[in-house]
Amino acid sequence: MSDRLRVLASAYACEPDLGSEAGIGWNWARQIARRHDCWLITRANNVAAIEARAAAEGLDSLRVVGFDLPSWMRCWKRKSRGAVAYFYLWQRALASVARRLEREVGFDVLHHLTFASSWIPSGLAELERPFVWGPVGQHPRIPDRFLPRAAVRARAAEWAKTAVRGGLSAGDPAVRRTLERADRILSLSRVFGDRVARRHRCKLEPMLAAGVEPRPLPPDRFERDEALRVLYAGRLVDLKGVRLALEAFALLARRSPAATFELCGSGPLAASLAARARALGLERRVRLLGHLAHDQTLARMEEADVFLFPSFEGAGMVVPEAMAAGCPVVCLDFGGPGEMTGTERGLRVPLEDTPAATARGLGEALVRLDEDEGERRALAHGARAWALAVAAWDAKGERLAGIYARAIEHHDGRRGERREGHRHDGRDGQRDGQEHETASGRAREVA
Repeated sequence: MSDRLRVLASAYACEPDLGSEAGIGWNWARQIARRHDCWLITRANNVAAIEARAAAEGLDSLRVVGFDLPSWMRCWKRKSRGAVAYFYLWQRALASVARRLEREVGFDVLHHLTFASSWIPSGLAELERPFVWGPVGQHPRIPDRFLPRAAVRARAAEWAKTAVRGGLSAGDPAVRRTLERADRILSLSRVFGDRVARRHRCKLEPMLAAGVEPRPLPPDRFERDEALRVLYAGRLVDLKGVRLALEAFALLARRSPAATFELCGSGPLAASLAARARALGLERRVRLLGHLAHDQTLARMEEADVFLFPSFEGAGMVVPEAMAAGCPVVCLDFGGPGEMTGTERGLRVPLEDTPAATARGLGEALVRLDEDEGERRALAHGARAWALAVAAWDAKGERLAGIYARAIEHHDGRRGERREGHRHDGRDGQRDGQEHETASGRAREVA
């Protein structure tokens, strides 16, 4: 088998120079195209930006196929609730596009890239080819005690999301088929891996969805000014634990009068966070910067002393980026961020019985790093080293050859088992027929 394979990848979200899922989709496609011949199915409005960047980087092996549902359905994706339904139907319709390309090309491997939702099926699973699913996973449910009592809509939404995810994971034949037909499953976190049926766990491989492009840091990056600079980056929503972050900083602020806190991101909690900062008397030390371009967020990370990210999510895609920028991480010992942070690159804080107690634990972790500069600097170096070794995009791309080889081997093994089963069925059927004929002959003789 040639080292260079024909790979069909799907990435609903895929665009250069963006963070989150779109940036992840682009960087995975880019890594595939550097090593293999890649056909990429994505949203039609992503095509121009991808082709322009591919041409600029000399990625002649990347061919982009734009695909969308009919125009009357596209309005759904502009609404938060309808976007999930649109993505689900996009995946189901994707199979026909993939089959047409398969007839024209004949692929060695199929690879689903984005979204990283394990509870929504992949259209590529409908083809009988070696299939890699992921990285995929799902968010754990936010514990009820960490949602404000007054936030009735937030609580209802969390219950609804949990019910939908659980219902699709358990009851949707297309999701079950995706899991069955996957030859390798790249798992974002233990949360997802532990939920996979035992018979499929042999196909699991841990893999971060997000990666980093190493950027040179100035020689004095790991030094700090007198005041500790704390940074948060992400959507301003309850899933990200941003309320906890503000309360944690308030504890640090009482002990360190010059410390500052910047929040990069937008979301529905922006106004309430600003009001809470004013109530705490911190309006001059807490800056809500709103949504920033990806490069601007990375620049903020390279200036911060600590990255505070008490998110409940299953992935935590900004965490490796903060680590690569030389930021030790303070997070919850929960979900994806807790798994990535470890003990040599940040501090993980357990979930206590109340939000106030958990915020106090996060605040004490900030105070600890403020007062022990030696520990903060050691964790910063450890974070940077881990990110470059594990999360750098080139390092992740180098793993593709082994992942694809194992997918092809598994697929060929299953196909061989099916052929062997058919042969046995044929012999058994022939023997059954001979026995039937013999018995009929004996019956005629007796008659």
